[in-house]
Amino acid sequence: MRQRTATIDFWDNGITNMRIDDNEEVTLADATEQYELLRSRYNGKTQYRILVEPGRYTSISKEAREFSTVPERNNMTAASAVLVRSLAHRILINFLINFIQKQNMKMRMFESKEKAIEWLLSVKV
Repeated sequence: MRQRTATIDFWDNGITNMRIDDNEEVTLADATEQYELLRSRYNGKTQYRILVEPGRYTSISKEAREFSTVPERNNMTAASAVLVRSLAHRILINFLINFIQKQNMKMRMFESKEKAIEWLLSVKV
């Protein structure tokens, strides 16, 4: 499904792939739209395993970060694997992981898409 800054695909293996466009800032409106899409497809049982592929020079606004770290918004997600493309991504993901660790959702960063997928498939949903 195409959104303003990202394409979200639901793979047959149970992974939800979110590819964020190059040179985009994910805003609160974008984060809300992504959340609403996931919520509309959630069956109430099987949690999501999300693979996030940020584009080159992708960023996320402070408001979108705050929205995304609210525990109630992450109840339907078992795990998120984020591919890191730069030092800036690594710093941001480390920051987010510190908030997420206090929730039931797991989050890790990877440099390899294959390793990220392998980890996501190992997470129980």
